[in-house]
Amino acid sequence: MRLRILDVGTGTGVLAIAAAKVLRRRVLASDIDPRAVMVARENAGLNGVRPLVEFIHAAGLAAHRFHERGPFDLILANILLLPLLRLAHPMGRLLAPGGCVVLSGLLNSQAQTALMGYRAQGLVLHRRIVLDDWTTLVLRWPR
Repeated sequence: MRLRILDVGTGTGVLAIAAAKVLRRRVLASDIDPRAVMVARENAGLNGVRPLVEFIHAAGLAAHRFHERGPFDLILANILLLPLLRLAHPMGRLLAPGGCVVLSGLLNSQAQTALMGYRAQGLVLHRRIVLDDWTTLVLRWPR
């Protein structure tokens, strides 16, 4: 089975690195900050998964590389609420049928707004994980 994974707004690369280590699958990871991409690439090397993770500099999800590698079975995004809302439609278009989106880094007070934005794209809530003041939403694209 081919599991296609995307990490949007990778930052230091921690989610992409974790996915590559745990799932032993290739991961495409992107960030709008070229410095973050460079740091994430270095971190992947330090963690022994550099061959499994491709880091790209991209603003949004319109880059050809996303469409080349997609649709994705798992999309990870640990970014701020407003960028998450702007990415809801393009992210939904990159998700494979039955695929999963994990939105993290949300304050509890922001979770419902994020959920509404992704429900509007046809995704359904699979799980809500609350840890202190933070919420992670796990959403699925129905088959």
